[in-house]
Amino acid sequence: MSVTMLKRIALAAMTINYIGTFIPGVPIWFQWIGRLAAPLFFYAMAWSLDKTGDKKLYFKRLYVCSVLMALINLILSIVAQKTGLVTSVTNNIFATLFAGAFFIEVLEYGRNHPKRKWRMWLSYGFWQIAFAGLWAVLYEIVEVPYGFLNLFSSICGSALTCEGAFMYIAMGAIFYYTKEDKRKLSIGYLIICLIFFLNSAFGIWGRIFMLLGSDVLVVLMEVMTGMVLWGASFRSLFDISHMLNNDFQWMMLAALPLLLCCNGECGRYKKYFYYIFYPVHVYLLWFLGVVILR
Repeated sequence: MSVTMLKRIALAAMTINYIGTFIPGVPIWFQWIGRLAAPLFFYAMAWSLDKTGDKKLYFKRLYVCSVLMALINLILSIVAQKTGLVTSVTNNIFATLFAGAFFIEVLEYGRNHPKRKWRMWLSYGFWQIAFAGLWAVLYEIVEVPYGFLNLFSSICGSALTCEGAFMYIAMGAIFYYTKEDKRKLSIGYLIICLIFFLNSAFGIWGRIFMLLGSDVLVVLMEVMTGMVLWGASFRSLFDISHMLNNDFQWMMLAALPLLLCCNGECGRYKKYFYYIFYPVHVYLLWFLGVVILR
Protein backbone atom coordinates (compact mmCIF):
# COMPACT_ATOMS: atom_id res chain seq x y z
CA MET A 1 0.00 0.00 0.00
CA SER A 2 1.40 3.41 -0.99
CA VAL A 3 1.58 6.49 1.20
CA THR A 4 -0.96 8.12 -1.12
CA MET A 5 -3.45 5.31 -0.54
CA LEU A 6 -2.89 5.68 3.19
CA LYS A 7 -3.72 9.39 2.91
CA ARG A 8 -6.93 8.57 1.05
CA ILE A 9 -8.02 6.18 3.79
CA ALA A 10 -7.15 8.82 6.38
CA LEU A 11 -9.18 11.38 4.44
CA ALA A 12 -12.23 9.10 4.40
CA ALA A 13 -11.86 8.35 8.13
CA MET A 14 -11.47 12.04 8.90
CA THR A 15 -14.62 12.93 6.94
CA ILE A 16 -16.62 10.25 8.73
CA ASN A 17 -15.26 11.54 12.04
CA TYR A 18 -16.40 15.13 11.42
CA ILE A 19 -19.80 13.96 10.27
CA GLY A 20 -20.09 12.25 13.65
CA THR A 21 -18.71 15.31 15.44
CA PHE A 22 -20.89 18.02 13.91
CA ILE A 23 -24.08 16.41 12.60
CA PRO A 24 -26.73 15.88 15.31
CA GLY A 25 -27.93 12.33 15.93
CA VAL A 26 -25.09 10.55 14.12
CA PRO A 27 -24.01 7.34 15.93
CA ILE A 28 -20.85 7.51 18.05
CA TRP A 29 -19.15 4.83 15.96
CA PHE A 30 -18.58 7.45 13.25
CA GLN A 31 -16.08 9.03 15.64
CA TRP A 32 -14.59 5.61 16.43
CA ILE A 33 -13.74 5.24 12.74
CA GLY A 34 -12.28 8.73 12.87
CA ARG A 35 -9.56 7.53 15.27
CA LEU A 36 -7.79 6.11 12.21
CA ALA A 37 -7.18 9.52 10.66
CA ALA A 38 -4.52 11.15 12.88
CA PRO A 39 -2.03 8.24 13.00
CA LEU A 40 -2.32 7.68 9.24
CA PHE A 41 -1.72 11.36 8.48
CA PHE A 42 1.25 11.50 10.86
CA TYR A 43 2.75 8.41 9.32
CA ALA A 44 2.36 10.00 5.88
CA MET A 45 4.02 13.15 7.25
CA ALA A 46 6.99 11.08 8.44
CA TRP A 47 7.53 9.78 4.92
CA SER A 48 6.94 13.21 3.37
CA LEU A 49 9.80 14.72 5.40
CA ASP A 50 12.18 12.27 3.75
CA LYS A 51 10.75 12.34 0.24
CA THR A 52 9.84 16.00 -0.29
CA GLY A 53 11.97 17.80 -2.84
CA ASP A 54 11.75 21.11 -0.98
CA LYS A 55 11.57 20.75 2.79
CA LYS A 56 11.39 24.51 3.39
CA LEU A 57 8.36 24.78 1.12
CA TYR A 58 6.75 21.82 2.91
CA PHE A 59 7.18 23.55 6.27
CA LYS A 60 5.93 26.82 4.81
CA ARG A 61 2.74 25.20 3.50
CA LEU A 62 1.96 23.58 6.84
CA TYR A 63 2.69 26.75 8.79
CA VAL A 64 0.69 29.09 6.57
CA CYS A 65 -2.28 26.69 6.54
CA SER A 66 -2.16 26.31 10.33
CA VAL A 67 -2.15 30.07 10.95
CA LEU A 68 -4.87 30.75 8.38
CA MET A 69 -7.12 28.05 9.82
CA ALA A 70 -6.55 29.33 13.35
CA LEU A 71 -7.51 32.82 12.16
CA ILE A 72 -10.70 31.55 10.52
CA ASN A 73 -11.50 29.54 13.67
CA LEU A 74 -11.12 32.73 15.71
CA ILE A 75 -13.47 34.65 13.41
CA LEU A 76 -16.04 31.84 13.60
CA SER A 77 -15.76 31.74 17.40
CA ILE A 78 -16.53 35.48 17.54
CA VAL A 79 -19.49 35.00 15.19
CA ALA A 80 -20.72 32.05 17.27
CA GLN A 81 -20.55 34.10 20.45
CA LYS A 82 -22.39 37.04 18.90
CA THR A 83 -25.13 34.87 17.39
CA GLY A 84 -25.59 32.49 20.33
CA LEU A 85 -24.36 29.33 18.59
CA VAL A 86 -23.46 26.46 20.89
CA THR A 87 -20.03 25.76 19.46
CA SER A 88 -17.43 26.92 16.97
CA VAL A 89 -14.57 25.17 15.18
CA THR A 90 -11.43 24.51 17.24
CA ASN A 91 -9.85 21.79 15.10
CA ASN A 92 -6.56 22.51 13.33
CA ILE A 93 -4.49 19.45 12.46
CA PHE A 94 -2.24 21.65 10.30
CA ALA A 95 -0.82 23.19 13.48
CA THR A 96 -0.09 19.74 14.93
CA LEU A 97 1.51 18.47 11.73
CA PHE A 98 3.72 21.55 11.54
CA ALA A 99 4.71 21.26 15.22
CA GLY A 100 5.42 17.54 14.77
CA ALA A 101 7.53 18.07 11.67
CA PHE A 102 9.41 20.94 13.34
CA PHE A 103 10.10 18.79 16.42
CA ILE A 104 11.62 16.12 14.19
CA GLU A 105 13.71 18.78 12.45
CA VAL A 106 15.02 19.95 15.85
CA LEU A 107 15.97 16.37 16.73
CA GLU A 108 17.69 15.92 13.37
CA TYR A 109 19.59 19.19 13.77
CA GLY A 110 20.93 17.94 17.09
CA ARG A 111 21.97 14.62 15.57
CA ASN A 112 23.79 16.38 12.74
CA HIS A 113 25.44 18.99 14.98
CA PRO A 114 26.61 17.10 18.10
CA LYS A 115 28.37 20.11 19.62
CA ARG A 116 25.19 22.21 19.49
CA LYS A 117 22.55 19.61 20.17
CA TRP A 118 22.09 20.11 23.92
CA ARG A 119 21.85 23.87 23.56
CA MET A 120 19.32 23.43 20.76
CA TRP A 121 17.27 20.76 22.54
CA LEU A 122 17.22 22.58 25.89
CA SER A 123 16.28 25.89 24.25
CA TYR A 124 13.47 24.20 22.33
CA GLY A 125 12.20 22.37 25.43
CA PHE A 126 12.28 25.50 27.58
CA TRP A 127 10.39 27.50 24.95
CA GLN A 128 7.69 24.86 24.53
CA ILE A 129 7.10 24.32 28.26
CA ALA A 130 7.17 28.05 29.06
CA PHE A 131 4.68 28.79 26.29
CA ALA A 132 2.35 26.00 27.45
CA GLY A 133 2.48 27.37 31.00
CA LEU A 134 1.65 30.86 29.77
CA TRP A 135 -1.19 29.43 27.65
CA ALA A 136 -2.71 27.65 30.66
CA VAL A 137 -2.48 30.72 32.90
CA LEU A 138 -4.03 32.97 30.25
CA TYR A 139 -6.85 30.48 29.68
CA GLU A 140 -7.61 29.54 33.29
CA ILE A 141 -6.85 32.73 35.24
CA VAL A 142 -6.99 35.64 32.79
CA GLU A 143 -9.74 33.86 30.82
CA VAL A 144 -8.47 34.85 27.38
CA PRO A 145 -10.86 33.36 24.77
CA TYR A 146 -9.85 29.98 23.40
CA GLY A 147 -9.81 31.17 19.78
CA PHE A 148 -7.26 33.90 20.49
CA LEU A 149 -5.01 31.48 22.35
CA ASN A 150 -5.16 28.93 19.55
CA LEU A 151 -4.18 31.57 17.00
CA PHE A 152 -1.29 32.60 19.26
CA SER A 153 -0.33 28.93 19.57
CA SER A 154 -0.31 28.41 15.79
CA ILE A 155 1.76 31.53 15.17
CA CYS A 156 4.34 30.38 17.73
CA GLY A 157 4.40 26.79 16.48
CA SER A 158 3.58 25.32 19.89
CA ALA A 159 3.95 21.55 20.18
CA LEU A 160 2.17 21.40 23.55
CA THR A 161 -0.96 23.45 22.96
CA CYS A 162 -1.89 22.22 19.48
CA GLU A 163 -4.55 19.60 18.77
CA GLY A 164 -3.35 16.28 20.20
CA ALA A 165 -0.39 17.99 21.88
CA PHE A 166 2.58 15.96 23.17
CA MET A 167 1.11 12.53 22.44
CA TYR A 168 0.62 13.33 18.75
CA ILE A 169 4.05 14.99 18.50
CA ALA A 170 5.67 11.94 20.11
CA MET A 171 3.73 9.66 17.76
CA GLY A 172 5.02 11.58 14.74
CA ALA A 173 8.63 11.27 15.96
CA ILE A 174 8.20 7.54 16.58
CA PHE A 175 6.87 7.10 13.05
CA TYR A 176 9.77 9.07 11.55
CA TYR A 177 12.48 7.03 13.25
CA THR A 178 10.80 3.61 12.91
CA LYS A 179 9.03 3.86 9.55
CA GLU A 180 11.44 1.42 7.90
CA ASP A 181 11.46 -1.05 10.79
CA LYS A 182 8.00 -2.59 11.24
CA ARG A 183 8.89 -4.27 14.53
CA LYS A 184 10.10 -1.08 16.20
CA LEU A 185 7.18 0.83 14.70
CA SER A 186 4.72 -1.65 16.18
CA ILE A 187 6.32 -1.48 19.63
CA GLY A 188 6.44 2.34 19.68
CA TYR A 189 2.91 2.73 18.41
CA LEU A 190 1.51 0.13 20.81
CA ILE A 191 3.08 2.03 23.71
CA ILE A 192 1.33 5.23 22.61
CA CYS A 193 -2.00 3.38 22.28
CA LEU A 194 -1.48 1.70 25.68
CA ILE A 195 -0.98 5.10 27.36
CA PHE A 196 -4.25 6.34 25.86
CA PHE A 197 -6.00 3.11 26.93
CA LEU A 198 -4.73 3.25 30.53
CA ASN A 199 -5.73 6.91 30.81
CA SER A 200 -9.20 6.13 29.50
CA ALA A 201 -9.68 3.02 31.65
CA PHE A 202 -8.15 4.14 34.93
CA GLY A 203 -7.51 7.89 34.69
CA ILE A 204 -4.18 7.44 36.48
CA TRP A 205 -2.61 10.70 35.37
CA GLY A 206 -5.78 12.70 35.94
CA ARG A 207 -6.18 11.32 39.47
CA ILE A 208 -2.57 12.20 40.34
CA PHE A 209 -2.74 15.78 39.09
CA MET A 210 -6.20 16.44 40.51
CA LEU A 211 -4.96 15.35 43.96
CA LEU A 212 -2.56 18.30 43.86
CA GLY A 213 -5.58 20.60 43.95
CA SER A 214 -4.43 23.08 41.31
CA ASP A 215 -6.86 23.80 38.48
CA VAL A 216 -4.13 25.59 36.52
CA LEU A 217 -1.84 22.56 36.79
CA VAL A 218 -4.55 20.18 35.62
CA VAL A 219 -5.35 22.47 32.68
CA LEU A 220 -1.64 22.71 31.87
CA MET A 221 -1.12 18.94 31.91
CA GLU A 222 -4.29 18.24 29.92
CA VAL A 223 -3.28 20.78 27.29
CA MET A 224 0.34 19.57 27.13
CA THR A 225 -0.34 15.83 26.99
CA GLY A 226 -3.39 15.82 24.73
CA MET A 227 -5.10 13.37 27.11
CA VAL A 228 -8.40 13.68 28.97
CA LEU A 229 -7.58 14.39 32.64
CA TRP A 230 -10.58 16.33 33.96
CA GLY A 231 -13.03 14.37 36.10
CA ALA A 232 -10.82 11.29 36.44
CA SER A 233 -11.26 11.21 40.23
CA PHE A 234 -15.06 11.44 39.95
CA ARG A 235 -15.71 8.35 37.82
CA SER A 236 -15.27 4.66 38.49
CA LEU A 237 -12.27 2.69 37.25
CA PHE A 238 -12.69 0.92 33.91
CA ASP A 239 -15.88 2.77 33.09
CA ILE A 240 -16.87 1.14 29.80
CA SER A 241 -19.39 3.85 28.99
CA HIS A 242 -16.73 6.53 29.42
CA MET A 243 -14.23 4.55 27.32
CA LEU A 244 -16.68 4.12 24.44
CA ASN A 245 -18.45 7.47 24.49
CA ASN A 246 -16.05 10.06 25.88
CA ASP A 247 -12.38 9.07 25.91
CA PHE A 248 -11.90 6.67 23.00
CA GLN A 249 -8.63 7.86 21.47
CA TRP A 250 -7.18 4.42 22.33
CA MET A 251 -9.21 3.06 19.39
CA MET A 252 -6.53 4.39 17.06
CA LEU A 253 -4.92 1.03 17.72
CA ALA A 254 -6.97 -0.16 14.72
CA ALA A 255 -4.67 1.86 12.43
CA LEU A 256 -1.68 -0.40 13.10
CA PRO A 257 -2.45 -3.01 10.36
CA LEU A 258 -2.72 -0.20 7.81
CA LEU A 259 0.60 1.28 8.94
CA LEU A 260 2.28 -2.11 8.59
CA CYS A 261 0.91 -2.53 5.07
CA CYS A 262 2.39 0.75 3.85
CA ASN A 263 5.47 0.34 1.64
CA GLY A 264 6.59 3.97 1.81
CA GLU A 265 6.15 4.56 -1.90
CA CYS A 266 4.39 7.70 -3.08
CA GLY A 267 1.66 7.20 -5.65
CA ARG A 268 0.18 9.86 -7.90
CA TYR A 269 -1.71 12.61 -6.11
CA LYS A 270 -2.59 16.29 -6.31
CA LYS A 271 -0.33 18.02 -3.82
CA TYR A 272 -2.70 20.79 -2.70
CA PHE A 273 -5.89 18.74 -2.60
CA TYR A 274 -5.45 17.71 1.04
CA TYR A 275 -4.60 21.28 2.11
CA ILE A 276 -7.85 22.52 0.60
CA PHE A 277 -10.15 19.61 1.42
CA TYR A 278 -9.43 19.53 5.17
CA PRO A 279 -10.59 23.04 6.14
CA VAL A 280 -13.35 23.17 3.52
CA HIS A 281 -15.03 19.95 4.67
CA VAL A 282 -14.64 20.88 8.36
CA TYR A 283 -16.32 24.26 7.90
CA LEU A 284 -19.06 22.90 5.65
CA LEU A 285 -19.95 20.14 8.11
CA TRP A 286 -19.79 22.58 11.01
CA PHE A 287 -22.14 24.98 9.21
CA LEU A 288 -24.52 22.15 8.30
CA GLY A 289 -24.61 20.64 11.78
CA VAL A 290 -24.35 23.70 14.03
CA VAL A 291 -26.09 26.41 11.99
CA ILE A 292 -28.65 24.61 9.80
CA LEU A 293 -29.56 21.43 11.72
CA ARG A 294 -29.16 22.61 15.30
